[in-house]
Amino acid sequence: MAKIPKNYKSTADIAVDKNLVNQIIGQDQSVEIIKKAAQQRRNVLLIGEPGTGKSMLGLALAELLPKEKLADIISFPNPNDENAPLIRTLPGGQGRNLVAKARIQGMNMFKNQNIIIFILVLLAMIAPWWVRSYYKSDVMFAAFFLGGMLFLAAFTIFLNFGKRMEGKAKIPKVIVDNFKKKQAPFYDATGAHAGALLGDVLHDPFQSFFITSNLQILNGKKLEKKEIQRQIDSLMIRYSNKILKREKNNYEAIHLPKNELFVLGETNDSISPVEVLSCNRYDHTGTMIKLTTSENKELIVTPEHKIAVLKDGKIIYIEAQDIEAGHEVVSKKEDVIIDEQDIINTYSKEQQLLAKSYYQYLELKKQNPSWGYKRIATKLGVSYGRTRWWWEKNSAPAPVQTVEWLRRIGLIPLKIDNSGLPFIAKVIGATFGDGGIFENLNGIFLSSSEKEAVKEFGKDIENIFRLKKDENSRIIEGGEYGHSWCYQNTNRNIIRLFLALGAPKGNKTYLELKIPDWIKLNKEYEDEFYGSFLGGELGTPIIHKQGNKLTSLEVGITGLPHLKENRISFLKELIAYLKKNSVNTTSIYEGKSKTRDSIVFRLLIEKKMDNVILFLMNIKINYCKYKVERLYKALGKWAKLKKDKYYELIQRGYGAEYTMNLLNLTPNSLYLLLNHFGPKEEATT
Repeated sequence: MAKIPKNYKSTADIAVDKNLVNQIIGQDQSVEIIKKAAQQRRNVLLIGEPGTGKSMLGLALAELLPKEKLADIISFPNPNDENAPLIRTLPGGQGRNLVAKARIQGMNMFKNQNIIIFILVLLAMIAPWWVRSYYKSDVMFAAFFLGGMLFLAAFTIFLNFGKRMEGKAKIPKVIVDNFKKKQAPFYDATGAHAGALLGDVLHDPFQSFFITSNLQILNGKKLEKKEIQRQIDSLMIRYSNKILKREKNNYEAIHLPKNELFVLGETNDSISPVEVLSCNRYDHTGTMIKLTTSENKELIVTPEHKIAVLKDGKIIYIEAQDIEAGHEVVSKKEDVIIDEQDIINTYSKEQQLLAKSYYQYLELKKQNPSWGYKRIATKLGVSYGRTRWWWEKNSAPAPVQTVEWLRRIGLIPLKIDNSGLPFIAKVIGATFGDGGIFENLNGIFLSSSEKEAVKEFGKDIENIFRLKKDENSRIIEGGEYGHSWCYQNTNRNIIRLFLALGAPKGNKTYLELKIPDWIKLNKEYEDEFYGSFLGGELGTPIIHKQGNKLTSLEVGITGLPHLKENRISFLKELIAYLKKNSVNTTSIYEGKSKTRDSIVFRLLIEKKMDNVILFLMNIKINYCKYKVERLYKALGKWAKLKKDKYYELIQRGYGAEYTMNLLNLTPNSLYLLLNHFGPKEEATT
């Protein structure tokens, strides 16, 4: 081992190599690699923890690159198109010389012209005196003197104009300047957000990491690391009674209770706790699918994994195995549900083109402040009258006015973190039920036999759009005996927003019904949407005349015969939602409708006591309190009959298990029956 001489008084006495590459200590292999890369003009990827010298190695690599390869980039004015300059490269350092020569040439051109004009000015000043001495006439002197003064004024103006022209001479500009630079440029991206460099993809993070990867779990105020597999296993054990299972691939899933699990995530570009709503696991023995985007982002998932993609401006979810080249995978930055173009698309084609022309008009006006409305109209290829109206009245087309109105209240662009989305989902759910949008777009409405329900609907709209009480709205009484109420709001801006978000327009019997994709992004949105839909379309039961069961608990929607497939598909999505909330259904059947030529498609909800109780406990019903009260009332009567019969049979000596089978009760329904409906009674056996 070499010994350090003891005669050093400070580090200033130690000789340091001028080349940065020779100053790097502890990265010998990396130094050799960048030396070879510099010689062979290859790329180098440096990966390592902060502080290991990656930036220093990069700067050293820049020093090693041959300086004779540095180039200046020059931009020349294009006489044919000022927006497309001509680009030329020169050896490093020569760009400034070229620009200097161009400036001198421009100055010489004006200098020669100025000498000629100056000679003419001298002649103009001498001429009056020569005329006076030659013609002996004061009149001639005055005429030539005034002419000379005018010429002198014109000369002064020309000089000023020449200076301006000199400033506007077509002189090239240096875009990349390597003057007196001895090494290749080096840009340090240290500290850049990973998503900014590599990009993010919207997907299930549990399928993007190995099972041994760690989660950052927030436990109270403490941050803990835990493997994904261990965390899921512990949750499955803890909530084993809530596991949803499918035989295929041993699929298991659970919806976690509120506030059960928080992990570190990103919200609004900052690290913050994010609640985990559910988790699932299943066996997969087949191949995995690797998706690579045009920006070289990669994602490895199972074939059936749902991926968010953009189609016709909307976010939809399709299985990875169905993704084809050209599909646009939604990145995490795509957090916008609808933007201004979605609003404009709710208007006619003519209005859409008008809005497009208006935006082009604004852009031209901004870029060319000196242009008048006629010149802009010529450029756009539209009539003078149109741009004159925009110019003088400052009045935008209707689609643009709607966009600006919504933008002012923070609803355009509408992002997934907007706090008003649950209320919007609630209102849209009602438009699929007893509400809707008139065919002529004259209003959005909700009809109900409860006046309080339509008032609540109106209040939600006022809160979403920051309206004054009863602004643009009315409540009218209908029915032969005044037994129904209808809230209507005629604000077209509001109507356009709901149309863009997927609300149906016109008579729903004749329309295909499709649940908006954005509703599925969040459980709260689903709860509000289906809650409002069920508030209008749920048929509540009563006690059967025999007294031992409930009449049907069902959901019904109408449609023409050719819409059968669409209606069944809609109800199947409702079935999936109910199942997620532990509510079972039995079947879908068709029935006659009061409307001519239409059919009622009914979904039957299982009438077992525990299922009905779970429906009441887990499913929200909006804008219809009387249905909830009616269901509670029917269930209460039914429960009392069951409970009385249960105690009667127990007192007569029947066993509990036999009694439960006789009354069609499960252990869960018996528990709910004895503990949630009336005082608990003692039974003797």
